[in-house]
Amino acid sequence: MLGKLSWSSVPLDQPIPLIASLAVVVGIVAVLGWITVKGYWPYLWHEWITSVDHKRIGVMYCLLALIMLLRGFIDALMMRSQQAMAYASQGYLPADHFNQIFSAHGTIMIFLVAMPFVIGLMNFAVPLQLGVRDVAFPTFNSVSFWLTASAALLVNMSLLIGEFAQTGWLVYPPLSELQFSPGVGVDYYLWAIQISGVGTLLTGINFVTTILKVRAPGMTLTHMPIFCWTALAASLLIVAAFPILTATLGMLLLDRYLGFHFFTVEAGGNPMMYINLIWAWGHPEVYILILPAFGVFSEVVSTFSGKPLFGYRSMIAATMAICVLSFMVWLHHFFTMGAGADVNGFFGVATMIIAVPTGVKIFNWLFTMWGGRIRFYTPLLWTIAFMVTFTIGGMTGVLMAIPPADFVLHNSLFLVAHFHNVLIGGLLFGCFAGYSYWFPKAFGFKLDERWGKAAFWFWVVGFYVAFMPLYVLGLQGMTRRMQSYDVAGWQPWLLVAAGGAGLILCGILCQIGQLVYSIKHRAALRDTTGDPWDGRTLEWITASPPPAYNFAVLPNVFGEEAYWGIKQIALAQHQLTDLPDYADIELPRNSPTGFVASFFAVVTGFAFIWHIWWMVLAGLFGAFAVFVVFAWRDRSEYELPAAEVARIDHERRQARIALVEGREPGITAIAPAREIDHDPNQLGLWPGANEEFKGPASKRIISAYGFWIFLLSDFVMFSGFYAAYAVLSHATAGGPGPQDLFDLNTVALETAFLLLSSFACGMATIASNVRNMLWTQIFYLITGLLGAGFLYLELREFAHMLAAGHGPSSSAFLSSFFALVGLHGAHVTVGLLWLGTMMAQFWAKGFRPDIMRRGLSFALFWHALDIIWVGIFTNVYLLGTSP
Repeated sequence: MLGKLSWSSVPLDQPIPLIASLAVVVGIVAVLGWITVKGYWPYLWHEWITSVDHKRIGVMYCLLALIMLLRGFIDALMMRSQQAMAYASQGYLPADHFNQIFSAHGTIMIFLVAMPFVIGLMNFAVPLQLGVRDVAFPTFNSVSFWLTASAALLVNMSLLIGEFAQTGWLVYPPLSELQFSPGVGVDYYLWAIQISGVGTLLTGINFVTTILKVRAPGMTLTHMPIFCWTALAASLLIVAAFPILTATLGMLLLDRYLGFHFFTVEAGGNPMMYINLIWAWGHPEVYILILPAFGVFSEVVSTFSGKPLFGYRSMIAATMAICVLSFMVWLHHFFTMGAGADVNGFFGVATMIIAVPTGVKIFNWLFTMWGGRIRFYTPLLWTIAFMVTFTIGGMTGVLMAIPPADFVLHNSLFLVAHFHNVLIGGLLFGCFAGYSYWFPKAFGFKLDERWGKAAFWFWVVGFYVAFMPLYVLGLQGMTRRMQSYDVAGWQPWLLVAAGGAGLILCGILCQIGQLVYSIKHRAALRDTTGDPWDGRTLEWITASPPPAYNFAVLPNVFGEEAYWGIKQIALAQHQLTDLPDYADIELPRNSPTGFVASFFAVVTGFAFIWHIWWMVLAGLFGAFAVFVVFAWRDRSEYELPAAEVARIDHERRQARIALVEGREPGITAIAPAREIDHDPNQLGLWPGANEEFKGPASKRIISAYGFWIFLLSDFVMFSGFYAAYAVLSHATAGGPGPQDLFDLNTVALETAFLLLSSFACGMATIASNVRNMLWTQIFYLITGLLGAGFLYLELREFAHMLAAGHGPSSSAFLSSFFALVGLHGAHVTVGLLWLGTMMAQFWAKGFRPDIMRRGLSFALFWHALDIIWVGIFTNVYLLGTSP
């Protein structure tokens, strides 16, 4: 009934995890009780839990990141204190608990702190900077957040029920295989990361579509703020890299659950294939995290220097160069693999080359500050600290790009220090800068500067005290993840490092104090202008906090710093532009889809972890039902009347008039905005149509564009499985190979069925375009029957192999074959389920525009399956059986 779950799964004999889990449970119950007593549930449900407003979702992402930062930092404190006292003793943490802590620390900090923090800032700022009302797919944005939150819940559940992985944050095999990790710890890791990975992939698709297809009129690509460029680069990397992570962890799941042999040494598996695949995702992930932080620094430096960003176009070029080069350096993480001098040399040079565009950015920020009237507010302090700290981390990274040096320093604390130099000094400082910078825009009041500066100095000093000693220890030969040691000379450095962690703790406490103090004194810190920093980009043109629709009328953009030019002309003339012509605004309705989907994601993940198979089926059915209900909805938007828009905007304009008529800007521009493409006297907010870019695309184009990007990510995932097949196709473990197993006649018939189904699907699309219901349904029915015939023949092929004793556990070759072909079959199954709902929708609701858009997406999906199958048929079956 409950699979492997029993009372023994609760660590009653381990006081530390038991106390920690009970503290978490008590804290959650206390918060829920407080919300209930205060009667806040209706407000939270309507305004936050079911919200699809990008600003609220961004705030929730950042809140999740800050909560998980506390959890991850507690793990770090325990590691530092354990190592400080573990000289010639076992310290206070048993080895298995210490292993869980360092595995959880890395997992939480990367997947549940860094990613949510970065995505939260992107969610909040990007649509505002683009001058639009929301992201391309608001409901999927909510789904993305709640899937990430459900992954965080699963990780924390491992405190009380079961255990977490003891394998490190990348769960390398063979240690993570069932033979060496038979418990549920690795399973908690795998399902949590798979769930959060789906949410992150949806975010990437959403933001690529938003930035490329949903921008204000006149907002050409070269008029976008740098933060939008870095968000675009990070989102492209997500689309290209996260499917590789999904495929890689999927293979490990198949190894653990179904006895496949992708990464086991027995039966021909290859553990080094895992390391190559995971770092093919892992190094782009570094830039997924750091590029948006670079964008934050660019906005902060320009604003607090009172100047346009130096070398705007070179910053764009550097950003996109990093985006491309990030896929060419993954092997520097394991020069010791033995790939040979030529391969190591190539990746070493590529690693040095990628430092060049990063260096360009550093100089551009310095030149922006040069000659500026600098205001040393907290966001700029984080930026300056970043430039120093990240440069040190970058230099040590270039040092390890030299293969001989890497051979010496590999797996040492030198590497740990470098990694934290980059991720804390670069990413986390960037997130703190963005948090301080956009907080007034999100909540309408600024954070207290005294508390903020105290937190800054504790963090920076604590960072150097905590991590500089690790460089020394790494040079002395101390490896990472040591629970105890017997070298007396290491302990003083570890004591210093533990002291640094204590200073960072003081910084975190100051940040909590800053937030509490600022909320308590928010009346004195209130921003009524919407522009507390004298900003230069479009998010500062609207109220603080912005209304749900962001802009009463979409602004028309001229030049790279349109708002700065608008503001200077308004200040010079002591008047705003004329009132715009208000119109009804269409806004997305709130939806519980994300929250309910995350519930079923937790149920399904937990059930898989503990082998509760009836619960797995219930969770999968529930998730499918959620999305059927979502697709069946009649209205996904509502209209805000023009009169209401005018009323809200009138209040905003009164505050802005007080700014224009009552004072000069916060700092006088000491350098003009870059050249404006049109007459500066026409720089109103809404001067009319801009011929260069017409504004957001139609819903049909946005939907199709987003789905094309999804299909691209799906191709990438299939490429991961195909790469595994290419590597393992000869690993037959003495058993039969392709020529002995494949029946080309049957496979050719399968192929004919699928190709004909694609033709029928195309005919159904044509029939729907001419609004012919009968032929639409007939051709969809033919599509479904041919697809079902394809599935039947494929399952028949699998059944014959299994009956002959040639299952996926027989050899690595058969593991990769069953996985690749089975993955395609799973896609066909999903397509048939989707087709059934499509036919029902057309029959019940006719040819409505939203259903037509879903029909187009289904057709693209079905045709893509044909393309993938043609590749499989050619490379697996035809070439595999050729002499």
